[in-house]
Amino acid sequence: MPFPAEIYHFEATLCWRQALEGGITPKGMARLLLFGGKGGVGKTTCAAATALWLADAGLRTLLVSSDPAHSTSDSLNFQLGNEPTPVAGVENLWGMELDPEVQMDEMLPKLSEALSGGFGGNMDMFFGQQTKQDIGDEFADLKGGDLLLPGLDEALAFDRLLKHLEDIRFDVIVFDTAPTGHTLRFLALPEILENWSGKIARLARSTGGVRSLLFGRKQEVAIQEELDKFQARVIATRKILTDHRLTGFTLVTIPEKMAVDESVRAVATLGEFSIQVEGAIINRITPDLDHEFLQNRRRAEQSYIELLRGEFDTIAIAQVELEDSDIHGIESLRKVGLILHGEKPTKTIGISEDYFGKQLPLRLRRSFIIDESDEHTALKIHLPNITREKIKIIEIEGKLAISIDNREQVLPIEESCRAEFVKVDLADEILTLTLPF
Repeated sequence: MPFPAEIYHFEATLCWRQALEGGITPKGMARLLLFGGKGGVGKTTCAAATALWLADAGLRTLLVSSDPAHSTSDSLNFQLGNEPTPVAGVENLWGMELDPEVQMDEMLPKLSEALSGGFGGNMDMFFGQQTKQDIGDEFADLKGGDLLLPGLDEALAFDRLLKHLEDIRFDVIVFDTAPTGHTLRFLALPEILENWSGKIARLARSTGGVRSLLFGRKQEVAIQEELDKFQARVIATRKILTDHRLTGFTLVTIPEKMAVDESVRAVATLGEFSIQVEGAIINRITPDLDHEFLQNRRRAEQSYIELLRGEFDTIAIAQVELEDSDIHGIESLRKVGLILHGEKPTKTIGISEDYFGKQLPLRLRRSFIIDESDEHTALKIHLPNITREKIKIIEIEGKLAISIDNREQVLPIEESCRAEFVKVDLADEILTLTLPF
């Protein structure tokens, strides 16, 4: 069934203090699968292989990467962009590669505008026209990316995910994260931003409002409001990452000491943030071949594998042997997906969550399903963390849409009827909309 072109993304608009007090509730629809680990262990390959397996299983899948090297495009042999792009030749699969500098300019436009020379009109009065021009030239050379705090690049990527999680087009989002350290810095970012904002406020008081002279009072207020809203979205995203019903984390590693040590620390640290690691992939294991060098290396690797099994005794662990050639392109990724998850499911994947796959099972569900009969059409949507009184069915340009807290999204159905004729029922986090035929 074709999707309507009008997809309205939800926007987070509460200030960060409301978020800290519990004012923001994550409202995800899609299932979020994160792949993390030390750099160079094969996260991109494993994430892309899993996304392809999910798409082949019939789930509408979005593969996302925040890697500025564009390795996901290289892995797929298909060029992705900064927006969801259908992957040619693969039904149900979209991909996107996020550029953190572009994200900075898009999500904090007032800050970026200020860096481009948006100064207050009083500057030349105090500093002279030439000094104002010199300072303006220096600021004009700066870009949003020059302000990226540690963890802010991941925050910008997760912020985009917050919108796509609530996009009813997708059943599951597979996120190939940056190396684990970046993710951990993101998790601490709300406190970093709070401390950063506090320092800025103290600096403003001590300098007698120099910022107002530089940027103008309205510009200064707009920048602060934007930072507050962004911090609210960071906190909302962190809530989603810690919600086990919405998010699963898979750790990718290799059987070497440094990688194993970092993996053990990562699981412990993620646990401190209440992020549950559901699975681990031990990648690039030396095959069991009759060669002295390979056997010696394999024995060393097996000791690290046993160590990981002891540390991760409650986590599903998949093992992937080193191939005799590099892995890129759709068909080679499909082979990896088969190793990780087995044959595609024969059981129907419905809107209620269940485990699918072997060796590394995944908790899966659809974001929506459509039941049609001679009497009616029923649209069922997975909608956690929502109460019935917040849900309204409205019409947008003649199409049915759902409104939650005044945030709207067109429904993916071709049938049309008046909003007041739609029967609405919410039970067990499943919203059922029944349309008369």
